[in-house]
Amino acid sequence: MVLLQSPYNSMMRFTPGKAILRPAMRRILLLTAVLMVALPVAAAWPSGLAPGDGTLVVDNGRGVVTVHARGGIIGRFDSGNLVVENLDQSSGRAPIVFGADRIQDLGNGKIRYSGDDIRFRMIGSLFHVRINAIGIDVSAVGRGNVQLDASGFTDFPGRFSINGGTFLPLPGHLTNYTLGQAPPGQLGK
Repeated sequence: MVLLQSPYNSMMRFTPGKAILRPAMRRILLLTAVLMVALPVAAAWPSGLAPGDGTLVVDNGRGVVTVHARGGIIGRFDSGNLVVENLDQSSGRAPIVFGADRIQDLGNGKIRYSGDDIRFRMIGSLFHVRINAIGIDVSAVGRGNVQLDASGFTDFPGRFSINGGTFLPLPGHLTNYTLGQAPPGQLGK
């Protein structure tokens, strides 16, 4: 009979006969290994959208983009103005706007930001945003209503996608869209 030998047999005689780690330490090590695998998978899971939430993407738009929704909006534009109304003052989440040359309080919680290369964001509240500009890039997620109007810019109006649909040119007249599926009576709460 032939025995297979490992080149490590000479080292194996020094290996202890009992386990080095105690049972409690083995459980901690196993839990840590499971978390190291599970957390990146959970973080990458596409659960960022709540059921019924819709999406809006405007790419290099020209004209007027109005969003009245509960959710979040992030955007920028080359030149123009932005009127923001935070309808959910209790959330404690104020709009964040960078790059405005002029800021004007319009009363009733409305603020107008004007200038070039303005960036803005509102996350996690009920808001009303009206952008009248050129070079509009917007991403919005949530539930509500959207109005798009590129009248006067029919040659290069920019493009948009609503609720994951295909990209289309911005409409040449005021057009209403629904962002997501708003349950009855839920939008204003």
